[in-house]
Amino acid sequence: MFLTFALITLIGALAMSRQKNLVLAGLCLVLCFIGVSGLFLLLANPVAAALQIIVYAGAIVVLMLFVIMMLSAHEEEVPLKSRGFQRWGGALTVAILGAGAVKLVASSKLLQMKELTPNSGPMTLEKLGACLFQEHLLAFEATGLLLLGAMVAAVMLVKKEL
Repeated sequence: MFLTFALITLIGALAMSRQKNLVLAGLCLVLCFIGVSGLFLLLANPVAAALQIIVYAGAIVVLMLFVIMMLSAHEEEVPLKSRGFQRWGGALTVAILGAGAVKLVASSKLLQMKELTPNSGPMTLEKLGACLFQEHLLAFEATGLLLLGAMVAAVMLVKKEL
C-alpha cells in the first residue's frame, strides 16, 4: 500500500510540474494531495488524512483554481441580456440562508453554557467534528461568512459587468 500511495504522490507531483495548462496542473496537485492523504492513513493518522483532503485538496486548490481562472488573459464575453432576476434571486437566497444561520447560532445551547470541560485523549474525526460544531460553532460560521464575502468581492473586482 505504501508503494501505491507513494507512486500516486510522485506521479501527481511530476505531472503537475510538467503541465503547461495551469488548470490541469491544479488538478494534478489534487492527485498529489490524495496520495499524501493515503500516506497519512498508513501512519494511522486519519485526522491528518481527512484534513489533507478537506483543507488542501478541497479548499486551497479550489482557491488556486479560482485565481487562475479569474486572472487568465482572455477577453470577457459580452453579456447577452440583463440578469436582474439572478441578482435579486441570489440576494434573496443569501438573506434567507443568513437569517437561518443567525437564528441557528442564536438558539444554540452552547451560548448558554458557562463552563467547558477540556477534552483528553487522542484526537479523532469524531472529536474534531464535535469541537468544530459544538465548542467553536460561532467562529466556524463567522469564518465561513468571511470567506464567502471575500470570494464575492474577488469576483466583483475581476468581472467588469455582472
